[in-house]
Amino acid sequence: MAEEQEVVYGQGIPKVIDPRSQSFQDVVEDIKYKAQLLARETKLSSGVLATVSMGFAIGFVLAVLLMIGPFFIFQGGL
Repeated sequence: MAEEQEVVYGQGIPKVIDPRSQSFQDVVEDIKYKAQLLARETKLSSGVLATVSMGFAIGFVLAVLLMIGPFFIFQGGL
């Protein structure tokens, strides 16, 4: 007869369990969405900060011209 083998618990090949891939996909999509929001905000901030000094200078010159310009036009100068 065949020899009986002793069964040892806690050892051996584990059974395959279906992964819960939907929950992982949800987390990955959430991380991607947050990363895209952060990237957009960073790009916008960089663009604004790069042009703020030139925009301020142009605005200041236009404001001065709009305030002093009518004196030169209607009264012939200061």
